[in-house]
Amino acid sequence: MKKIILLGACALCTLGALAQQSVLKEADRAMKNKATLAKVVEIVKPAFTNPETQNLAQTYYIPGKAAFNEYDQLLGLKQFGKLPANGDKTMGTNLLQGYDYMMKALPLDSVPDAKGKIKTKYSKDILSVLAGHYTDFSNTAITLFNDLKDYKGAYRGFGIFLEMSDNPQLYKGIQVPGDTTLFEIAYNQALAAFQAEDLEAALKCFQNSKARGKTTKEIYDNIIYVATQLGDTTTIVETAKEAIPLYGAEDPNYIRYIINDLLSKKDYANAFKAINEAIVNDPDNVDYYLILGVIHENDGKRAEAKAAYKKGLEVDPESALANFYYGKSLCEDAYEVNDKAPTNPAEIDAYFNAQIKPLFEQAAVYLEKSYKIDPENPDVLRYLENVYYNLKDEAKLEEVQRLK
Repeated sequence: MKKIILLGACALCTLGALAQQSVLKEADRAMKNKATLAKVVEIVKPAFTNPETQNLAQTYYIPGKAAFNEYDQLLGLKQFGKLPANGDKTMGTNLLQGYDYMMKALPLDSVPDAKGKIKTKYSKDILSVLAGHYTDFSNTAITLFNDLKDYKGAYRGFGIFLEMSDNPQLYKGIQVPGDTTLFEIAYNQALAAFQAEDLEAALKCFQNSKARGKTTKEIYDNIIYVATQLGDTTTIVETAKEAIPLYGAEDPNYIRYIINDLLSKKDYANAFKAINEAIVNDPDNVDYYLILGVIHENDGKRAEAKAAYKKGLEVDPESALANFYYGKSLCEDAYEVNDKAPTNPAEIDAYFNAQIKPLFEQAAVYLEKSYKIDPENPDVLRYLENVYYNLKDEAKLEEVQRLK
């Protein structure tokens, strides 16, 4: 009885294996008859999870080949203006899924011959098919990005193109473009990742674009922006340091990122060192003196801060920020002097007119000029409101309150 049961189990196992081989044969016939990817996947799907077939290269090669067959058919129709509805979307699906199936088949493609030597059955065709569609990956990614707004698909398409470009020895016959094209492709991949709201991927792709040679101001700004969204202070500072020799003269924000990081750590010594080095390299940059003033303020040295702001004004009298910071420092002086005012009512007015009023009047001059140059700074109006309140200038106080 036991013998009969064992034979029965063996027979069932054999029937199962034959059934799975039948699935593969049916899928292979459908693929060769130019069935759609969806149809071939429907047929072959049981083989993906069956132990007899899930590790066979053929299981994935068949739908991969079907995907590229359908892509080629649709591409031909597109060239003649006969692409069916949703054709571009289907082409994108075919290309990306076809790549996935082929890359899954590739490492499984090992067939021992009669002598036990390992040979491949599908690898040559897999690599040939991928090489033949090399430029299609980037072209389709552009369509997915611009026309279909499929940013995840575009991200993958650009990525595959770059992966193939970095391994030309695998894909014989492909003509890898120059570095300029490759770093722009990497940049486009970063934009796709950003649009897909995958900030970590976007950051890596922007960095990849820079590593490939894209060193425009735009790339540094985008890396810093994304890193800021991720709270990646290390990347912000490192990128700013790289950008300063190239674009520091035209954009003081790079030194600000470094200084802000140092100030957050209360590392005033290195903050002063960094800004003073920047001033030595570019002594006519008004923004550097304003940053120096901010560092002094953070270090509790208002007099030194005021001197730095004044130096900024000397460098550029028409700087809205220089006028604001210097006017603000005069207000701070007035507040400090006010704290020392006498308490005797008979002496208060004389003290105000001699010690406090002149400071507020000077502050008003610089703050008004700052507002005239840049009316978008709300802090200017806040200080002016306080100045006119203390000067008891009701007309100007009402005007400022109306502007706020």
